[in-house]
Amino acid sequence: MPNWCSTALVFEGDKQEIKTLYQTMKKLERRKTPLVENGFGTNWLGCLVEALGGKWENTYCRGSWMSLQCQGNVLRMETETAWAPCIETYDFICEKFPSLTYYYISEEPMMDFYETNDSEGRYFKDRYAVDAHFPDDGYVTEYFPCLEKTLDWVSRMCGCAICSEKDLGDLNRQWKSAGTDNYCYLYQYNVV
Repeated sequence: MPNWCSTALVFEGDKQEIKTLYQTMKKLERRKTPLVENGFGTNWLGCLVEALGGKWENTYCRGSWMSLQCQGNVLRMETETAWAPCIETYDFICEKFPSLTYYYISEEPMMDFYETNDSEGRYFKDRYAVDAHFPDDGYVTEYFPCLEKTLDWVSRMCGCAICSEKDLGDLNRQWKSAGTDNYCYLYQYNVV
């Protein structure tokens, strides 16, 4: 069984191409049975590849989409895919709709995978994620656009000055040696 990668995805481009893509996806979602037999359902990315004239066997499309929204020349969705984002599928969509470009932000925490292609922060500004269990607040996951805001938040949450990633590492070692179940892990998104 794979680890599941969550991706927030935005396609932008010609309004008519966005509308056609959106309508195709909505039509697939409304089907009683999937266009192609699969274990994901009617919103399997392989069904979309087939509906757009491709062959799912030739495209890495192991996952499904959800939360589809269309507004003008922008289509937003989320995908849940095996291990990593289905870049090959997203590229295939752009081949079929040449005016489109896409931006994404993905995470698969079990594989320590955090990635975005939105280098300018057009749609996805976050560059850091914190996964933590604090003494009084339980489990928490938060996202931040820069390291300074991340460390400020961690300092407030744990009640001590955390000015660097080294300080955070020291705090985690202190908690571990004290035998607590507290931790605070910092992840940086790789910009590709």
